[in-house]
Amino acid sequence: MKDTIIAGDTLDFATSVPEYPPADGWTLKYRLIPRASGTAIEIAAATYGTDYRVQVAPATTSGWAAGDYSWVSWVEK
Repeated sequence: MKDTIIAGDTLDFATSVPEYPPADGWTLKYRLIPRASGTAIEIAAATYGTDYRVQVAPATTSGWAAGDYSWVSWVEK
């Protein structure tokens, strides 16, 4: 499966990690890693009730380089 993020569009989605809820002090993070070259992009999710929500404004995504990225997510406390 291939997801696409369009530079200049809003990135907005909610997700849950039931084993690591924000109410217990966890923070969900994502890192987008360019497959060719460039700088990785780190995104921290906000608390959204018992879930997490990722929101990145168009002004931010417009600066992201075009290309293929790998991604990873993790939780921190």
